[in-house]
Amino acid sequence: MHSAETVLPVHGGDIASVAARYGANATELLDFSVNVNPLGAPTAVLDYLADARAMTRALASYPDRDASLLKTAVHERYGVPKEALVVANGTAALLDAVLRALPPGRCLVPVPAFSEYRRARHACGQKLHALPLESENDFRLDLERTIDALHRELPSALILTNPHNPSGALCKKEAILEIVHAASAVACVVLLDEAFIDYAPEESLVAEAAEIENLVVLRSVTKFYAMPAMRVGYAVAPPRFARRIEAFLPSWPVSDVAIEAAARAIGERAFERRSIAQNAALRGELARNLCELGVRVLPSVANFLMLELPASWGARASICERLVRSWGIVVRDCGDYDGLADRTFVRVGIKDRTSNERLVEAFRSFSTREEIP
Repeated sequence: MHSAETVLPVHGGDIASVAARYGANATELLDFSVNVNPLGAPTAVLDYLADARAMTRALASYPDRDASLLKTAVHERYGVPKEALVVANGTAALLDAVLRALPPGRCLVPVPAFSEYRRARHACGQKLHALPLESENDFRLDLERTIDALHRELPSALILTNPHNPSGALCKKEAILEIVHAASAVACVVLLDEAFIDYAPEESLVAEAAEIENLVVLRSVTKFYAMPAMRVGYAVAPPRFARRIEAFLPSWPVSDVAIEAAARAIGERAFERRSIAQNAALRGELARNLCELGVRVLPSVANFLMLELPASWGARASICERLVRSWGIVVRDCGDYDGLADRTFVRVGIKDRTSNERLVEAFRSFSTREEIP
């Protein structure tokens, strides 16, 4: 039996709760706490959703349990064998299924990390061993320390995220493969969360995962393609283990609407190129403007930035509250991440230029101590 303790994840994007807490109108808040592509969903997805006949058919039918359309799209895009694919209602659901498919044991997690990892390992009876990442190293994964921890702790699972969340730091695929090899020597399965790898696709291991016995890659479809309401993602694993993961999912985990929308999105190569280029430009511009205010901006390849605010601006929680009350801006308060409770870190998603400029204006009011409108 697992402990009766309840472990609840904390996420960005909970705009309804923020609005209720501060008596604000949720539709009027500018939400930087989420990491969703500001370009919006691809045209092919929007056209499909606007097709009344297609929607009528999809709503009147049970979903395809095998998600064949999406598996075909992933196969054609990345060359992944269909039998190595598992489709579910988001990477959080896949994380649960993967951990349940493993024997109970110790789970090694570099921290700070996505809060779902703590919730999932607790729900699945895995004991957590945290591997602290160093702020001085911009929360980059340390290859030697990670391999040393594998040999010392002998975990049954290691959860990595690349690019790292919440920092956006990227680890080269060669280094990840070295860790996977070291994990194999101690019978440890590596769960590699690539939720934001679309912004650095050359470093993905999605194609290799089908052939590596102790590697499972998790991919989100909804963040990069700006359709988080769809709740769809997929895992890549050796076919035998993929079937075991599927056994821990419900019979119809994803709707046909989400399956077809995701399949159409993955085929949009021009959208992919445009998103990567625009994100790099807007991220660089926002980073430069924030640095000029004395904000420490951590290097990121993703569609978000982790910021350490100057101590002279006041307490982190107070800054976050003032941003909501005075500017209608919501950022991701990083105080609930492991090891960051006494630091001034926040995370902000990359949005359109006008919204980004509004964020800079709000932060400038703290740096100059101007009266906030």
